[in-house]
Amino acid sequence: MSIIDLETAKNYLEVIHSADDAKLQMLLDGAEDEAAQYMNRDLEDMIIADSSEDRLPPSVVVGVMLLLQAVYHATPDDADKLRAAAEVKLAPYRCGWGA
Repeated sequence: MSIIDLETAKNYLEVIHSADDAKLQMLLDGAEDEAAQYMNRDLEDMIIADSSEDRLPPSVVVGVMLLLQAVYHATPDDADKLRAAAEVKLAPYRCGWGA
């Protein structure tokens, strides 16, 4: 199960139907996993305790959404650009550079 909820992903992708919910959940799980692998970090360890809710840093959420968009509805060229943009958002949180 994802840290980022499915409704957040659907809002980002502007999906208003529920026909793709199972597929989107699988892709969201995969995007979170890909982000965690890139950052060499567990997303659970990155959760910020907020007064109203627990959440990931906003740049990490955007990075995951870009990865999700790359696999959900992007052309191959656009997918490469989205992945590069995701790396820009996720890189400040990356651990183990050069290790």
